[in-house]
Amino acid sequence: MSGTLLKAGDEVDAAVTSAKPFGLLIESDSGVPGLVRGGRAAVGATVRVRVTEYDAVESRFSAMLVG
Repeated sequence: MSGTLLKAGDEVDAAVTSAKPFGLLIESDSGVPGLVRGGRAAVGATVRVRVTEYDAVESRFSAMLVG
């Protein structure tokens, strides 16, 4: 997905970079940072997420875990 903008509804694999009390900080394959609110996974894990919102100006996205 490198060079491609994300859009709501896209499903992508993302690496968990940090687990916080409010959710997971993730990074897509193309290097775009994101947030999964309330999700749980180990740091370093790869998770499948569905994009709920993409902010092109800030180059970041919000997502939910798939499955």
